[in-house]
Parts: sequence; C-alpha cells; structure tokens
Amino acid sequence: MQPDDAAGIIDDAVLTSTITTNLLGPIRLTSALIEHLKKQKKAAVIYNTSVLGYAPLALTAVYSSTKAALHSYVLSQRYKLAGTSVSVLEIAPPWVQTELMNSSENPNAMPLREFIDETVKVLGTDAEEILVERAKSMRNNVGPNEGAFVTQFNDFIQQPQ
Repeated sequence: MQPDDAAGIIDDAVLTSTITTNLLGPIRLTSALIEHLKKQKKAAVIYNTSVLGYAPLALTAVYSSTKAALHSYVLSQRYKLAGTSVSVLEIAPPWVQTELMNSSENPNAMPLREFIDETVKVLGTDAEEILVERAKSMRNNVGPNEGAFVTQFNDFIQQPQ
C-alpha cells in the first residue's frame, strides 16, 4: 500500500507494482488453479479486498482502485461459478493495526487479534462477503450520497492524530 497523488503524476513503479500485486496476482493465481478447483467435491477461493474498494482513500488512490476492481472481479467470478463446487469468498478488512502504512499502533485502527477473531467467526457461516462489524458502514455506503461519504471519510483521515 503505497501513497500516490491522484491530482499529480503517479510514479509508474508504484502504479505497476500495486496493480500487479493486488489485481493481476490474484486473478492469475485463481486462473491457474480454477480448473483443478472445479474438479473438487468442495472448494473455495478467498480474495482479500478492502473496505477501500467501497470508500477509496485519496492518499492511496491506486491501491483503493485495485481493491474496487478485485471486488468487481469477485462478483463476476462468483456469478460464473454459481452451481459449481467452488465458493468465491471475499474478505474486506477495515483499517487494521498492521505494518501496512505504519498502522500497528494507531488507536483508530482495529486491533489485529480482534480482526482475526471476528473474521474467523464469519468464515464459519455461509457468508460470501466476510465483513467484520467495523467494515460494514463503509461497505454499505453505496448510493447517491457516496461522494459525500468519501469526502467525509478522507477529511477524517487527513486530520492530525
């Protein structure tokens, strides 16, 4: 997750690396395994997107865009694999205390252990979208007020800690 400037020149190395890692990598891996998975009695593909795919963080516009694109791919793949033995799941984390963007000590981010525990609990259900409670408000943001929500979210993130 590299910062970028959607209002300026995007570093091509950041652009290429982010798209390759977050979008091309998962699609290529799944594509390489999908025929094998379809032959299994029961199989699952699990993608890791982000709530930033629903409410982009302007500081990381390219990263957020790849997560939105991967979410779209998940929906298409889930549709195409309906009725097969392959389930397509999507984990969309909120901001979690990890090394990503030096968030491990940020009190506004969700503690990692709490995220893992909630995620595993939801994985034990029949949910296709694996969302912890903290992710739901951003996930449920689609609609006519989307632009206002994204502005409010980014204004909050930009505030000094």
